[in-house]
Amino acid sequence: MSRFTQAAATMHTLSLAAMEEASRLGVRDADIDHLLLALTLDADLGGQVLRRAGVHLDAARAAVEAQHAGQLQAVGVDAPSLGPGRIVFHETDGYDWTDRALAVLTAASSGGRRGDSAAVLRALLAEPSGLIAAILRRLAVTADGLAADLDEVEAVAGSARPPHRASGITGTRSMFVPATGADVWALVSTAERLPEWEQSVESVHPGPADGPWEAFAPTTAPDGRPLTRKPSLARMRVTRVERQEPVRVAWRFEHPDVPRGNPRLLSLELEPAAGGTQLRATLTWETRPRGWFLRMLRAPLRPLLRGLVFIQLGQVESGISRVFR
Repeated sequence: MSRFTQAAATMHTLSLAAMEEASRLGVRDADIDHLLLALTLDADLGGQVLRRAGVHLDAARAAVEAQHAGQLQAVGVDAPSLGPGRIVFHETDGYDWTDRALAVLTAASSGGRRGDSAAVLRALLAEPSGLIAAILRRLAVTADGLAADLDEVEAVAGSARPPHRASGITGTRSMFVPATGADVWALVSTAERLPEWEQSVESVHPGPADGPWEAFAPTTAPDGRPLTRKPSLARMRVTRVERQEPVRVAWRFEHPDVPRGNPRLLSLELEPAAGGTQLRATLTWETRPRGWFLRMLRAPLRPLLRGLVFIQLGQVESGISRVFR
């Protein structure tokens, strides 16, 4: 993966998670503390190092809340905590980064840095305001200790990074979910629970134990706006094409009313991880034989199509993670 692609992927993933965390608190400006919370959910080296040091999502949330309460008390404000609400980012809009959070993200992708989550964590540890250091102290962790852990992990992972291969309209993404493997498996392997995390599915009709199932697309957006789509795209056939409990499940989504449509295949592989479950998701748009002109036309569009696949994988990650947050 090129440095530009790596930085763009990291920015998208961390932006989504950080702004979801900000939305729990009713704020629209995602700051460096929300960025730290987002990193605890990261599947790459930055998140792995934090979780190995004991900086998990729930503990980090508590430390952030305590730090902000302590700052208010230091200036004589003893405001009662109303507590966080649920994540409403996907139902609202108007979110943005603060200037100092943007500075951290910029530093992580400049000066020869790759812009991956490890670089973001390094930049966050060096952020001069002192907020991150204070939060880490509440978690009995130091910036120097985390930096040393990063050095160790990157030295091992550097030579093991697999080469990027592109074949077909497909994409793969590693995700971290803050829940046990059993809970994640129960969510992602059950057809009736698809509406909880798969945004293209609003309802699933009861069917045979092993499927296939008839499903229907949403009629309203998360923010309540009505959605309009072609009638032929309202109905789906959902098939569980693979099930290896509790490590792998694969779903196939197709529109039976669109005879020449392109089915979508989503496979999910689970493995235990510190503080939760590591999930490897692969999304493939199956292509059907076309005429030579359409095949030739698709070639220059392939980078755009792969970009859309990446965005869809980000939505899958957000949907699954949000269930447990």
